[in-house]
Amino acid sequence: MGELLNRLLIILNNGKENSTHYHIANVLLCNFESIKNMTISEVADLCFVSKSTISKFARYIGFDDFLEMKLASSYRSNKYSNNLNYNDNILSYIESHTEEEYIDVIIDDLKLAKSSIDMSKIDELVENLIKYDKVAAFGLLYSESAAMDLQMKLAYNGKYITTHINDVEQNEFIKNADKDTLIIIFTNSGDYIKKYQLVTAGNIDKNVFRQTKAKIVAITANKKIEKYPYVNLCITFRHASSVQTHSILFQLITDFIAFRYKKRKK
Repeated sequence: MGELLNRLLIILNNGKENSTHYHIANVLLCNFESIKNMTISEVADLCFVSKSTISKFARYIGFDDFLEMKLASSYRSNKYSNNLNYNDNILSYIESHTEEEYIDVIIDDLKLAKSSIDMSKIDELVENLIKYDKVAAFGLLYSESAAMDLQMKLAYNGKYITTHINDVEQNEFIKNADKDTLIIIFTNSGDYIKKYQLVTAGNIDKNVFRQTKAKIVAITANKKIEKYPYVNLCITFRHASSVQTHSILFQLITDFIAFRYKKRKK
């Protein structure tokens, strides 16, 4: 999913329906396929606002100007040879197989995750959750769902952590975090640590991890992240298939973290 699409959906989820930002986001989503061919004047007319309001909106959602926002609307399936997006990965697999075979893939990956997760590293993360008062968890798209899942599960057990759905807010938090902060990153491929995954320009090196002073924990299927210089603890899991089942596997891992945290507190 492209960064513009993601940010517009966030406004629909979090914004007030009677606000100008909500109105513009809704109009842009309804006309998403046309934005890449429109001028700022045409977009302003479509939204019944001024050009300056569209420029301000673009900056509000994290773009430098309208042109950068417009370029971000050019999302297409399998962009930059990335076949891990939902349509090309999950739905294409089900189309070419069966629903039952898809379930079998999930079962196989769950079994492999069961045998590959190092519970001593889960315990090490739990010790850090006890130690650090300021904790955040982040991911993108389905991985951000895992961060929100962990936030709720820990809250049930008296540990309150922060997360942000917006990728710009995530990057700002990471960059400005101090040494008293623990940040947990959910990233199946490990790319969240290495590059800006949503940006239109492609493989842009992600420098916020060079700037942060926080302790970084990565939860990933990419064992190479263990050697990444800005990661202090890496919890890895395995999955055999090329189907992106990590959204399900992350739920298993967050259950383990919450259970071990509850047990440790007692």
